[in-house]
Amino acid sequence: MIELFLALCVQQYQFNWDNTPNQIWTGESWHANRLQDWQVNNHRVECLETGEKLPVRTMHCLPIFIDGYFDLNLKTGSIESNPQPNENSWSGVLIGAGSKDINRKLTALTHHVPAENGGYLAGIDHKGKVFLRDFTSSIGPTPLWSINTKIGPDDLKLIEPYYTDGNGFKEAVMRPVTLSVKYKSLSQNHLDADALIITANDAENGSLVSSASYMFFDEAVFEGGFALASHHGPTNSSHGHWFDDVEIQGDGVKYQEDDLYGPVLSTLYTVSEDTLKMTVQFPPIHSDHQAQLKTYHGIQLADIDPLSRTASFKIEDWDTTQALPFEASLTNSDRVYSGTIRKEPLDTESIEIAALTCHKTYTGGLKWNENGLWFPHADTTDALKSKNPDMVYFSGDQIYEGDLTPAWQKSEDAYMLDYLYKWYHWCWAFHDLTRHAPTVVIPDDHDVYHGNLWGAGERPKRKIEDLTSQDQGGYKHKPSFVNAVHRTQTSHLPDPVDGEPDANGNSVYFTRLIYGGLDIAIIGDRQFKESPAVAVPEGDVYNGWFRAEGFNPATDADRDVPLLGARQEAFMSEWAKTTPEKTWLKLFFSQTPFVCLQTLPAGSKGGKQPGLKIHPLGEGALNDVPVADADSNGWPQSARNRAVSMLQQAGALHVAGDQHLGYVAQYAVNEHGDGTYVFCTPAIANTWPRRWMPKDKEVTGHHVDGFGNKVTVHAVSNPHQYQQEPAALHDRAPGWGYILCDPINRTVTIEAWPRFAEPNADDSLQYDGWPIVLEEMGNKN
Repeated sequence: MIELFLALCVQQYQFNWDNTPNQIWTGESWHANRLQDWQVNNHRVECLETGEKLPVRTMHCLPIFIDGYFDLNLKTGSIESNPQPNENSWSGVLIGAGSKDINRKLTALTHHVPAENGGYLAGIDHKGKVFLRDFTSSIGPTPLWSINTKIGPDDLKLIEPYYTDGNGFKEAVMRPVTLSVKYKSLSQNHLDADALIITANDAENGSLVSSASYMFFDEAVFEGGFALASHHGPTNSSHGHWFDDVEIQGDGVKYQEDDLYGPVLSTLYTVSEDTLKMTVQFPPIHSDHQAQLKTYHGIQLADIDPLSRTASFKIEDWDTTQALPFEASLTNSDRVYSGTIRKEPLDTESIEIAALTCHKTYTGGLKWNENGLWFPHADTTDALKSKNPDMVYFSGDQIYEGDLTPAWQKSEDAYMLDYLYKWYHWCWAFHDLTRHAPTVVIPDDHDVYHGNLWGAGERPKRKIEDLTSQDQGGYKHKPSFVNAVHRTQTSHLPDPVDGEPDANGNSVYFTRLIYGGLDIAIIGDRQFKESPAVAVPEGDVYNGWFRAEGFNPATDADRDVPLLGARQEAFMSEWAKTTPEKTWLKLFFSQTPFVCLQTLPAGSKGGKQPGLKIHPLGEGALNDVPVADADSNGWPQSARNRAVSMLQQAGALHVAGDQHLGYVAQYAVNEHGDGTYVFCTPAIANTWPRRWMPKDKEVTGHHVDGFGNKVTVHAVSNPHQYQQEPAALHDRAPGWGYILCDPINRTVTIEAWPRFAEPNADDSLQYDGWPIVLEEMGNKN
């Protein structure tokens, strides 16, 4: 009686798309790898990708976790109506990916290649034979950037069954099946073991196609999540497999509603001069929807942009004297995304800002756990939540175009979806911060699929022979793509001070944010910058590096070409000499510093950072010299000097990122020490660890960079062997910045924290040289 009662009470979870319109997003219960590889069509999900370098596409079921016995059933088949068998094609499920100790968001990325904690693949092949394959054992080295490994028919280890039945597809005609994967105890058979039984039945008549049974002696072998999996497709087909009517039940099946994600993926907001602006991010959904924002002002509706999938809201006369809740949703949806518009600090109160840059997920040595993937950066977000900042600032590279999955795409539409796939990961990692604090986000080069960006926005883009598309200047992608990226990241900022697009139709976002006693200038320091390869042809510049023999960038490279551009310089000049009411401190937010604080071995003519030795703490490079990398804003020097002079006039702290090297330095206008300060924040994670280790000199003190710019270094967080695991993450000196602005004492305290610092850690765990306290900051009027 008790066994029967318990059996009847086992919860069954069903997933189908009967009420879902045709759209790319597969629903809040699923995470597709990749976004562009899957769609809902005719009330089922379909995998559209069959490329030979894009095997094992997965769609993870977010709320389900397996830690024991289960019974999983689904329908699957080829999308092609008359499929021709392909020996390297199959469909099925990935089971046991991850574990109870691995973040579920990380596990949801598992696809493409096997690696530690990858789980097992249970499916049916082109002959109609069921199989179980190991997805935990690597099949070769993985690159530093993108996984692009081909998977052959024999590359994934087959697990041998102890019993099989069924003849497969008769006459080799592929047809839809009902696939069942059941994990149960064999104790009733007096065996101290468990069995996994995989069965495929004809979806129309129920006849047996194939079955196989496997014996296991570790009950936790399938602990983790599960995903639908499609591997390539029929011969000469560009389509893979479809899935429908997914059901799972069993004592070991746990449903975790908190792991659902969507349809609101994140919110970004700012408040400036009593005006609230908010961007609500959605996935690619059917067009018959509007976005809804509910606040104390009532309910506002907004259309969802068809490219960026964002909705924008603007509410004036916002009450900044108290914290107020908001709810964002789709119209007619019962799933509500809530957050808080914070109370604005008074100009007499301290204000704290978290500053982050460079969101990298993967840097080689793939494992489907925290030793191989850094996403979702829970150590960083947990530490920041313990700080509870008044504002959050992301200075660029929220995504890397080739991070984990390849950058190259088949079409402009696919590039947009690929960007959104990676942007959604950023949203997923940080949305619990941005839903409760005003957040400034500005895009950098990688956000728009550039390794380096010289936007050249004061002139029409043109093709220049013998130069790469990047070195020619201008954005490689169309304005429609760039503008959609800008909408996702910047449409919540205060309105631009001059909203006219650049010469090529790309939107601008430079603006002024006044909040909590701060007067913040926000600039796009790449958008108008000229390409050095165009401006200095005699320098033989490739990707920002001057290669011509005998050419000295410190004396020969300066040209009267744009850096910030005339429009942004005009704004900066006005901002520098005016002080709005109830503000005491000016901050300047842009992507990268106005100095090239970087060394490489003498004679280097280009970036080689990933291959350099990382030294133990207390040691450094013996033959490094300052180098001239025009990706930095140490070039062009004349325009750089104008910007530094305006910062000095404003008395502003410059906060930037991009360089993967945390430091605090003092600019020089004419002589060392006569300029204002810059804080370059550590990267969240990086593949490209720059360093500052000039030979025969201390890393701090007075220096001259590779472009001849004087600079005084106060602290730097170089890559070192920090004796923290995983070393591939921590030795590259990742972390985050924190800025405490005190109007009473007129001080700005700058902190630089390594990722390994626990929440509420003691100041002694900051990177060496921090915290730094800047005295006598701000205006005195």
